[in-house]
Amino acid sequence: MQALKTSEQVDFSRHYTLEEFWALPDPEDRAHYELIKGRLHMVPGPNPPHGSVDSRMTKSLVMYLIKNNIEGEVLHPREPVYRRATDSTYLEPDMMFVSPALVGRLGVKRTSADIVFEYLSRRTSAYDRTKKADAYLDLGMREYWLVDHVTETVEVRHSGKVNDTPVWEICRYSRGEHAKSRVLNGWEVSVDELFKDLH
Repeated sequence: MQALKTSEQVDFSRHYTLEEFWALPDPEDRAHYELIKGRLHMVPGPNPPHGSVDSRMTKSLVMYLIKNNIEGEVLHPREPVYRRATDSTYLEPDMMFVSPALVGRLGVKRTSADIVFEYLSRRTSAYDRTKKADAYLDLGMREYWLVDHVTETVEVRHSGKVNDTPVWEICRYSRGEHAKSRVLNGWEVSVDELFKDLH
């Protein structure tokens, strides 16, 4: 399959297969494309304090895993989760945790993760809270963390079902509280420390 030459040839009104999606040229300005049920989405490149938030979340998670002798992979872009189907999906979480048990089940094709994380910005918040959240639920993520430095809140979503329909159960944490994981029972993040001195 021949790759498209310029971003002007990218058509957001059509459906893409995963192979067609992979053949697209990279967009400009540090942005990247994601695919949800065959539909293309442009994700802008990150701006500060994205890197600082990522550093603090990564440190907290890795320290917990080491302290409790828990195996698993902590992954960052451009590591994806994807599903090849009639309506293909390809997403790049800001961070994800994948347990050895899940790696054993999935093999080299990462179609899911145990926990996914997104660090919100004004440009990505609506997308991360709606379309991307629905796609993560559809891919079988067990837990989804939305870290918002603007509102200084952490939203942790836990997957569940209502009448056999997958749904997110939402817990919101703000200043003075600790955001808690259920997948990694005992891991919690101080909201105060997470957003301290961020500019």
